[in-house]
Amino acid sequence: MQNQARNPVAGFFLALVAAAMWGMLPVTLKELLLGMDAQTIVWYRFLVATAILLPWMVWLGRLPAYRQFAGGAGWWLALAAVGLCSNYYLFSISLNFVNGETAEAVIQLTTLFLIFGGVVFYNEPFTNAQKLGTALIVIGLALFFHDRLAELVDPENAQAIGVVIVIGSAIGWTTYALIQKKLNSVFSSAQILLAIYVFSTLVLLPVINPGSLFGLSNLQFGLLAFASLNTVVAYGCFAEALKLWDASKVSAVLALAPLFTIGSLRLVVFVNPDYAFSDRLGWISIGGAVLLVIGSAMTAIVPRARGDEVPVRIATPHAD
Repeated sequence: MQNQARNPVAGFFLALVAAAMWGMLPVTLKELLLGMDAQTIVWYRFLVATAILLPWMVWLGRLPAYRQFAGGAGWWLALAAVGLCSNYYLFSISLNFVNGETAEAVIQLTTLFLIFGGVVFYNEPFTNAQKLGTALIVIGLALFFHDRLAELVDPENAQAIGVVIVIGSAIGWTTYALIQKKLNSVFSSAQILLAIYVFSTLVLLPVINPGSLFGLSNLQFGLLAFASLNTVVAYGCFAEALKLWDASKVSAVLALAPLFTIGSLRLVVFVNPDYAFSDRLGWISIGGAVLLVIGSAMTAIVPRARGDEVPVRIATPHAD
């Protein structure tokens, strides 16, 4: 049974902050890629997250114990780390091919992948509300790309390449999320994230160029700082929101992330009409994005409102 929400207003605003931070992340990464490659950006983000979370866990005395890695849990944790690391990297590199609006819209496929994964691997029900939400997501994507469908079927087109990479990123995050659900009985969510941050920081070492940090402009350095703090702060807001509000409602608010991406880019274009990294979406595409949000929210909140079981929703640092 779900615990009584203690402060739904605070929970809502914390979830909204997390959605806004994840929604603005593609805009940040797109600009940052002008001065730093994707793997180095991801490495710095994991490094900063480790530097913040590790001392905190040590201070609380909540570092994972050796016995927790027994019985195959360590291998599952490593696979979850591969999933989340690939999600971060692929999402970042996709922005070399597509703009933030497109990347954030396509990454919403994680909602569908997580539902289907729950059905296949955990025998979770696929409710009528989730079926409707799925249909709205598919229709929303079709409307979002209504004027670019020809480009998406051209394997040599940058849009098509970028969309495929984002889908790969969504698969990586879904892998992490499904495994995290399995590991929740062994590790806390903070222990899982800490292990993933440390693992990813070490694995990426051979392929990064940390010296590129010194070639960044002041603006790019600020964007890197924002991107690096984004995961920790946004996830912290998300975790605190879960303590204050219903998990399904928090997930529904997080579905607003694409609208924050679109809104922030429209503001940038309003201030700087010559800004290059925006899709200049028409109203049909924006309507499609709204349907994406509604569909994603329905899969989270409507089944819970009806008393049906729903998959555990784990907020995505995808917008990683």
